[in-house]
Amino acid sequence: MAGRVVRARRREEEKGPAYADAHATTAPPLHRHPIKFSRARFTIGAHLLLLLIGSGTVYGYNALRPVLIQDGAFSSDCEGDKPCDSQKLSLNFVETCCFVLIDVITLPIGFLLDYLGSRWIGLGQAFVYAFGFLCIALASHLKSNALYVMALMFLAWGPGSAYLTALASAKMLHDTSKTHIVSALVALCYEVSPMFIYLLQVVIPEYLSFPVAFAIMGIVCTALSICAGATHLTLEETKAIDVCNGMVENEHDESKDEEVSESLARKITDRTRGRESDRNPGSAKGHGERHSGLLEHVIHPRYLFHLLFMTVVNTKNQFYVATFADQINYFSTEEEALYRNKLFDVGFFVSALFVTPLVIVFLGAYGERSDIVFGVLWFMTMIHATFNTFGNTSTEHQIIAMCIFFALKPLKWAACAEFLHHPPYHLSMYGRLYGIVNVTCAGGAFMIYPLTKMTYEVFGGDFFIANLILTVCEVCTVHGATSIS
Repeated sequence: MAGRVVRARRREEEKGPAYADAHATTAPPLHRHPIKFSRARFTIGAHLLLLLIGSGTVYGYNALRPVLIQDGAFSSDCEGDKPCDSQKLSLNFVETCCFVLIDVITLPIGFLLDYLGSRWIGLGQAFVYAFGFLCIALASHLKSNALYVMALMFLAWGPGSAYLTALASAKMLHDTSKTHIVSALVALCYEVSPMFIYLLQVVIPEYLSFPVAFAIMGIVCTALSICAGATHLTLEETKAIDVCNGMVENEHDESKDEEVSESLARKITDRTRGRESDRNPGSAKGHGERHSGLLEHVIHPRYLFHLLFMTVVNTKNQFYVATFADQINYFSTEEEALYRNKLFDVGFFVSALFVTPLVIVFLGAYGERSDIVFGVLWFMTMIHATFNTFGNTSTEHQIIAMCIFFALKPLKWAACAEFLHHPPYHLSMYGRLYGIVNVTCAGGAFMIYPLTKMTYEVFGGDFFIANLILTVCEVCTVHGATSIS
């Protein structure tokens, strides 16, 4: 069969370049995709369920905090039985550490993912989830602040690892133009994950005790981690997918016929890309950089602008989530604040169900135009920052800011993931490139605690100055957002 294909292509070559140019509209794939669709579907589905159930301990922290306060976490910071500012500040500090860890841990995990393969990382995160949920059950029983901190750290580590391996699973699909769907669904699961933490406020202590509820979550998350990891990509399969997508050269040809066939296919590919580059000059540059090393990608202005934008916007978003309840409590009555906090908790995950289809359509249409995607994101961040900062005493303005934030957050992370799925970036570098983005975001997250501390100790709980500082930083990213192309 391979010999007939080679002879047919040789006859086409003998007819001359004009014949080949007329009939070669697209380059034939150099290799068959190594992953079956059923396996890809199972792996992606297991990761989505894992993120849906196991990520709320970080991104549902606004809903988790009342559960922790009710359970007595850091109650030793208060003199009486009622919650106090010292207890809230301690919980905010732990939240800041979790946000930093979930970003920082992605870089070493990314290196391990690229060098060991996604399968081993997926299996390893099963232990992380099991240990984290065990620690939080013991912390509830012993009322140990140290165990609360350790548990929440591990429960930030687990989702950070699962998020990265879930994004990498998108390349298991044969059609690489559909990766944006997986990116958007992964972001959706993160947004919806607070639902399970919100349910804990209902079932604890009416139906289940705190340790039992988290033990059940631990068993489910550990089982899903094993399922997702056992069917994920090995290192050899990752390299094979890069070869299949034409991102790297095949280093081990099995026969002379395959070698000749690939040589002819590359010639056809080169002529096709030459015609495409005449119509779209940017495409030639992207394919020309497909063999670049990690350092060349990292120091390129395209990637550096992406880092700047994601770091600044993510810092503002994390600060907004971490302090939303305190910002609302500052100018609202106790009854109004309770209602608006519940509205935020519910809207945080319900809105994602309506936003995600729009994100999929938007990225499907403009995924190749990063300047448009990130330009729209910057415009949305500025509208959110304006209403949140300058309408800080208006309920209506805060609700508008809340709604914009609900649309902004899933689009931001889906766009970031999709940005690194496209050439010139390789799947074999995905873990490290995404890890570097998360580490820079972690550096920005270090601003959350000092800004919160400044707000309480200097401005008496008024968040206007803290929000203004972050808004000015967002304004300065306009050039970077609109220059990503």
